[in-house]
Amino acid sequence: MFGSLFRFSVLNEALELAGFVLVHCAAIADANRAGELICPFAVLEGDDGRQVVDFESETQEEAVSKGWASLGEAKSNNVSWAFGREGLYREPDGNAVDVLTVSVWMSGMKEHYSVLQRFGRREDQAIYFIGAPELLKHKGESAEPVERWNEKAIERGVVNHPKGSMWPQWRTQ
Repeated sequence: MFGSLFRFSVLNEALELAGFVLVHCAAIADANRAGELICPFAVLEGDDGRQVVDFESETQEEAVSKGWASLGEAKSNNVSWAFGREGLYREPDGNAVDVLTVSVWMSGMKEHYSVLQRFGRREDQAIYFIGAPELLKHKGESAEPVERWNEKAIERGVVNHPKGSMWPQWRTQ
């Protein structure tokens, strides 16, 4: 019982970090225009505090690969991380929708989780969210949706970001 409570507590803490990074992703995407992608980045939290690392490259795919490669080292050093990026989400009908993705890991977690937030753009190019954030639990190379999880943990991370006040505006279509 206590083991599951500990895992739940760690997951909630990880989701708070993911919420913080998700707002950061959204703020950058909102400042960009259609066709401009956010530069993949990681927020690392360790004994030295919080650090942001950008993964600039010629292509988005290359930048994402660089990001994933660096996170293994952080994990082996027990440094918590949240990896933010932008990509495409394939709907069941095959249509692609823009998505912000934050993958997160903290010491005490066996595998990382990812929070996905689909979004679109208004005529003025500002972003708006499509639906609620979704949570995936990764197991090796695959991931499965988490049906029941604490969305309030994401919101706690959102309000801790300087742009957190924009969250309600992005949620309104």
